[in-house]
Amino acid sequence: MTYITTKQAAEQWGISDRRVRLLCAEGKVPGTVKRGRNYKIPTDAPKPADGRIKHDNSVRFLKWDGDIIGAIDSANAVTFTSPSYNEVVVLYTKGADKWTQEQFHEFLSERVVSRDRRDIERILFRCGLSHYDVLQIAEITRGIHPKDLLWIAHSKDETLDAAMTAVFDSVFHQRIDLVGNSLDTPEGYNIKRYGVYEGQYGIYKQRISPLMTDVESEVAVYLLAERLGVPCCPAYRVDKDTVFSAFLYDFSKEYIVHFRRLFEGARSDNEYQNLISVRPQYRDDIACMILLDFITRQDDRHLSNIAIKMNAEGESFYPLYDNGRSLFYEDTEEMVCEAVSDPVKYATTFGYAGTYWDYIKEIAADGVPVGGLLDFSITRDEIAEILKVAGFTGYRFDGALAWIAKAIEMIRVL
Repeated sequence: MTYITTKQAAEQWGISDRRVRLLCAEGKVPGTVKRGRNYKIPTDAPKPADGRIKHDNSVRFLKWDGDIIGAIDSANAVTFTSPSYNEVVVLYTKGADKWTQEQFHEFLSERVVSRDRRDIERILFRCGLSHYDVLQIAEITRGIHPKDLLWIAHSKDETLDAAMTAVFDSVFHQRIDLVGNSLDTPEGYNIKRYGVYEGQYGIYKQRISPLMTDVESEVAVYLLAERLGVPCCPAYRVDKDTVFSAFLYDFSKEYIVHFRRLFEGARSDNEYQNLISVRPQYRDDIACMILLDFITRQDDRHLSNIAIKMNAEGESFYPLYDNGRSLFYEDTEEMVCEAVSDPVKYATTFGYAGTYWDYIKEIAADGVPVGGLLDFSITRDEIAEILKVAGFTGYRFDGALAWIAKAIEMIRVL
């Protein structure tokens, strides 16, 4: 049997690569074979029927705070009245005055809680749902997300304040979270909730598995980034199993836009070239990110994990965040030993093709002085102290120390 990639299937079926991957994950494409993070799809596989479309008689409205920017019809297609309402809305609409059902569904799927969460059944129970459904979850949560002021209104006169539940009100308006039961939380290997810690608004992450060291990794990456001179969102150890990651933007005046929203249509397998093609002014910021991610063996940097910050003055590259899946956070002692012995072979991948080390060599070949982008004067003793402060012990301490030191030296000699 011959196979095609999700990107090729997306082109054949006229839907997005992300949608194809979701259909494969849900088992709706017969004969699909999963290889690592990728899917191989039979060449003659038919496009699955779209069972997501819900028909009712209601007409709803897509609002930015109190202003209507579009109408949502009974078939869940959107007609925009203000597709260029502000810079953030334009990044979603790209100036188009309509969204199909497919486009609206994809917009919502990036806002609601992920089906991949380990506590998804409990969250669905809170929502009163027996199964995962993006549209139903969006109706319950009104598509509210802390990254912007977009939401779904059931009438022209309905206000955001009235639509929010008590949990949403505490999270988004008062900026305190005494209960910590937010329905709208990102995906991950931990339980997450929005809240405040020592006067900073951000997200609490409580690990689920005692065998993982994602809490320690989050703190270590922040401290290491600070020492190397890479802007990074602060991460603080709250207790044995919880880390707090601060947001470095004013929710009422500034907006975060993930890089995935900057792309339209298919992109190449070279993620570094993809990024600098849409934001060439951030070439050095992107290079610094790739350097740090190689040094910390980051395993979760995707286009929803990189962002720009927008405000009245314009846009800027947002500090790095969500760094817990790094520094051997879930690896066995045997795996750590093998990786440290051969960093080139065990460098993690970025995007669909290429490791961080591959991209570093490409960046250097392009004439970027990689050795001068970060402060590589850091010593092995300083690295060890950072890992100790973050709480690393045992073989993961030894492995992280050896990996970081070797990675830095590899970059120094380029």
